Amino acid sequence: MPEARTYGRRRAVPARKAEQESFDTGRSDGTVSRREVITGRVVKSGSASTHQAGWDDVDKVASAAGGGDLYLKVSENRMVIKILGDGPFDVFASHWIDEIEDGSKSIRCWGNATCPLCQIGDKAKRFSACFDVVSMEDPEVPVMKVWDVGIKIARQLKDIANDDKRGPLNRPDLYFTIRKETKKKSVEYTLERVKERDLDEEYNVPPLGAEELHAFQAECHEYGDRVKEPLDEDAMEEIVRLLMDDA
Repeated sequence: MPEARTYGRRRAVPARKAEQESFDTGRSDGTVSRREVITGRVVKSGSASTHQAGWDDVDKVASAAGGGDLYLKVSENRMVIKILGDGPFDVFASHWIDEIEDGSKSIRCWGNATCPLCQIGDKAKRFSACFDVVSMEDPEVPVMKVWDVGIKIARQLKDIANDDKRGPLNRPDLYFTIRKETKKKSVEYTLERVKERDLDEEYNVPPLGAEELHAFQAECHEYGDRVKEPLDEDAMEEIVRLLMDDA
């Protein structure tokens, strides 16, 4: 059984383990460098894999493990991130049900004509495209997160991904900055490309090493994994009854 991913978690690595699996840090005192702390655990070198993702077929059934700190939290402060896949691993729309009093009000749309909520006229209002990224908010301890983006940023990323000169998104020398700005009642996000060579000078952020990057890539979601599972038919029908009773 595969080990659950440890998105956003940081835990100390035993000194002996750090010595055995150090990523060429040159340390012999058993201390842990930032290159040894990968998604909360030491990842052996040589475990690299290439994450393949896509833009079209996103309805394959799979489940994704993750902790409470799974998602990237974008703030007003500009944050450097590294996108690990060449596209989103999960794309979906969500219904928002205010009438739900206990539990999440966000319900994943089934994405087809059989969705019970769509059938009664409740339209899915929120778009989500999910990417595996490395947050470099703390440059000394980069952390793997899931970045859930809306349609505007998703389209910007798709344009970059499909551009031979700017893409793909997971080019080794390509990073991004992201920040949000609240204007009256709306929130706007600003995305900018950053070349690896400019990271240290412009943002005081060292780029990821090759071994470090490969270790993060080995932890990526597979294409088609879901960060939010759809409800089954019984649960959806219960929500339909709730809405119809309140009508």
